[in-house]
Amino acid sequence: MMMHKRGDGSRPGLFRDERGITTVGMATALFVSLALIFSGAQLYRVHSAAAEVQEVADACALAADNEVAGFQVVANTCDAVCLSLTLLSVTLYGLGLVAACVPPAESVSVKLIDLAQKTVEKRSQFFDLACQGLNAAQRALPAVASYNALRVAQANDDGAMVGDHLGAAVLVPDDFPELGEAPDDGLAEAGSAITGEVQAVREAAREAEEAAKRANAAKEKGFLEDCGADPAYCMRERAASLAELPESQNPDYSSVDAWSFSVALERARAYYQKRLSDWHIEGRGAEEQADSVIRKRFYQYAVDELADAYVHESEMGFSAYLPHLFRNTDEMRSTALYTEAAYPITAEGNGWVMHAWSGCPQAAAIVRYGSVADLEAERSAFVKCPACQFVPSSVGSVAAASTSIGNGFENHYELMRQACEEYQEARQVADPLTQKVREKVQPLLEALKGVLGNAGSFRIHAQPPGSDGVVAVVVDQAQNVTSEGFENAFTGGGELLGTRGAFSAATTIEDGRESAGAVVTETLAAFGNDGGIGAAVSAASGVWMSLLRAYEDGQSALEDAVEQGLGSFSQGTASGLGKWAARTLEDITKAAGLEPADARCLKPVILNTEYVARAGGSTVCVGFLQAKEAARAGSSPSTSFAGALLQGAVHASGEGFAGDGFEVARVELPFGGNGSLEWRAASGDGLAAAAADAAYGALEDAVAGALGDRSWK
Repeated sequence: MMMHKRGDGSRPGLFRDERGITTVGMATALFVSLALIFSGAQLYRVHSAAAEVQEVADACALAADNEVAGFQVVANTCDAVCLSLTLLSVTLYGLGLVAACVPPAESVSVKLIDLAQKTVEKRSQFFDLACQGLNAAQRALPAVASYNALRVAQANDDGAMVGDHLGAAVLVPDDFPELGEAPDDGLAEAGSAITGEVQAVREAAREAEEAAKRANAAKEKGFLEDCGADPAYCMRERAASLAELPESQNPDYSSVDAWSFSVALERARAYYQKRLSDWHIEGRGAEEQADSVIRKRFYQYAVDELADAYVHESEMGFSAYLPHLFRNTDEMRSTALYTEAAYPITAEGNGWVMHAWSGCPQAAAIVRYGSVADLEAERSAFVKCPACQFVPSSVGSVAAASTSIGNGFENHYELMRQACEEYQEARQVADPLTQKVREKVQPLLEALKGVLGNAGSFRIHAQPPGSDGVVAVVVDQAQNVTSEGFENAFTGGGELLGTRGAFSAATTIEDGRESAGAVVTETLAAFGNDGGIGAAVSAASGVWMSLLRAYEDGQSALEDAVEQGLGSFSQGTASGLGKWAARTLEDITKAAGLEPADARCLKPVILNTEYVARAGGSTVCVGFLQAKEAARAGSSPSTSFAGALLQGAVHASGEGFAGDGFEVARVELPFGGNGSLEWRAASGDGLAAAAADAAYGALEDAVAGALGDRSWK
């Protein structure tokens, strides 16, 4: 056989021929490749099985911390009840005071005040019960959280390899401040003051209302005489017809509420000024012309008189002076026109003649000027002028006709003026009574304002175990043959995957997707059903529903609740006390500046164990950190990682309770709504404390075996 030489001097062999490969080489390569593949797969499988214990530990930590988050929802709900009952009491007291200022709503006031008192009592009862229930829940919380961690650990036995998981958890901190000391926010004192004064408020408001009704009747009368009767005869219609007074000086008012007597005063001033400025002598004969001249003097007199008139009106008082314009000679004698020396006198034989004005045809040689008073005092010395026929009644009767008949401006002015006097007299009675009511109600509302300012004090602020986080330990004590279920010719068999352990920690953070306030509101909304009939009960129920949002929305919800309550009955009164009290209550509410509660919805997340342990100052946390530091340094710890943890978990199991939850408190509303607030624990599947203790014992042994020492005991 001839052998071919190769250029590189090598010769074909068992694993390589002239083409670079042989059957034996191929087989060997395949065998090695398959061995590597199966070995890698086995290694991956073993590592996956070993790593599962960390995933289970993470799940246990989250499960334990989830109980803390669940408890916090119950605590927040109790806090929301306290806040809403405080606000409900204040609002009902406030609404009751407003209703007390409205005589037609006296019965509503009585019921609202009664509901407010009962709400205060229910608030105190709820606070005591809630604190007791929450304290019991907090004592059970470490056990519940640890039970839940153990349950989750046992539920994760199915994995890459069959497991036998045991777990425990310790809450950080593991203790809590007791709830139960009710602060004094001033509500009881304010309520007592309101209860003691409200009947006097109702009586004074009733008297003020009667006087105010008389005043309003007089004002309505004056309004009709000034412009309310338009287009029928009234001051406005007469001013437009007789003086063609422009709209700017002759305004129209459609409502007595917008009108005041000052409007009529200004209209009268404008009317007489216009009549004076537009005057010109009229009449064909001397007598008619005399009447025209005397009317001019009357217009001037009216302008002068009205210049001193005034109307001062406010919520606190009313004063006015509207001059009476004479309507006959007797009344004229008390005016300046009677003594005014404005009439020319001429000599007639042995006597004298007084003329209406210097333009009289008989007044050619004027000797002097005199007054109507002179004419009457020396009647025997005067003779009547044959031309102008001037006598005292010429001046006295100048306004007689227009004062006595409906188409005269003076007639409606005088009726308006009389109404103004009646209004002033009624206000003099009503205003002190109104002021008396305000002086009684104002400090009572201010006391409620103080309660709103302290609304944050009568609250339930729970700081439960686990508020800083949870540390969990899990051990998988299953002894698994590494090749079991994966037998093959490429990997060895008989090796055991022994006990594995892992630690994890979790804490709660804000869940931006959901608001705890919404959860609280939804929970409590079912308790606010109307349990009776009537405006007061309906108002209280509606206010409660609005105030539930105060836990989440703060100030806006409080204002909405007050507005809704005020809308349940009318505040309209003749005295104006109802609207005043309503405005004052709204102002006090707006000044409260109520901030929303911390309504974050919490969710558990995984965190480094050291961060959680450092947040706690208990012996469990300190021991755990010392053990962890020793392990990092490579020294032999005096206490194992799990030792301190298990000691805390076993201790917590003694605080457990049977069942799946219990009633923390019961919400009872004075208008019929009620409901129960329960804490539903996830450990209610029959896992008793005795079973947990046995599991912790097994966990203790498993940890000792996994760590190779029992020094933590």
